[in-house]
Amino acid sequence: MKSDVLKQMFDNPPPKMGLPEPKEMPRMPTARIPCSPEELQVHLQNYIKLMKEKGADDARIVNAREIPQDPRVLLKCSSPKCPFYGRSGSCPPHCTGTFQQAKEFLNAYTWAIVYRVDIPEEGRQYVTGPALIEQIKTKEGQHRLASMQRYCWHMGDAVQSAAYYDGHYFVINCHFGPCLTSLCEGFDHCQEIKSGICRFPTIAKPSVEQTFCVDFIKLAAKFGWNHYMWGYCANAQDYPKDHTPFAIGLILID
Repeated sequence: MKSDVLKQMFDNPPPKMGLPEPKEMPRMPTARIPCSPEELQVHLQNYIKLMKEKGADDARIVNAREIPQDPRVLLKCSSPKCPFYGRSGSCPPHCTGTFQQAKEFLNAYTWAIVYRVDIPEEGRQYVTGPALIEQIKTKEGQHRLASMQRYCWHMGDAVQSAAYYDGHYFVINCHFGPCLTSLCEGFDHCQEIKSGICRFPTIAKPSVEQTFCVDFIKLAAKFGWNHYMWGYCANAQDYPKDHTPFAIGLILID
């Protein structure tokens, strides 16, 4: 992978705080609501093309009702506790739900786009193995973690904007991980928790883990995307030579 892509993935700047200036807003053509079934299929194919233009290595259209869910996903934030548990307004215990709620939310959608972002060989040391601890303990590591989240979020957010103005007004690009690391990089606390006012009201979203309880490992397997666990004890050099680690994203479209 080219070095410029590696830099984009692990070394990109955090967003500007607050609402954007009017002159910064892109001009987006709008479409009639509702669209026809034929127009919907054209839209979905356009979103796949856009995802790949933004950097996704693969993207698939799937019926939202075929997305696997599991109530145990709710436990993964707190048992064992994520280092950012309780520190982000978009994560538990400040933002949480029930499995029944998650099923109702997902069942309200018809279509989904699942996208994959491959981790280049030079960057695998940042997502797994002992060096992963640096993502939490050092500013340099936190910046790499935040950059990767932003890199993945950005391509999905681009599709969310396009789909919204195509008339799919309930579309949501699901964000993974704590927004405190990705958006509030450089701050030591979440302003929403402290004062009730988010620094990034147009970007921050509740965690996909708590909102939709998606089993992303099982979802990846549906497409034949073989996954090996990441973690402090899983060294990058121990993966099979032909395996490429990846991040996975989800966009839900009504």
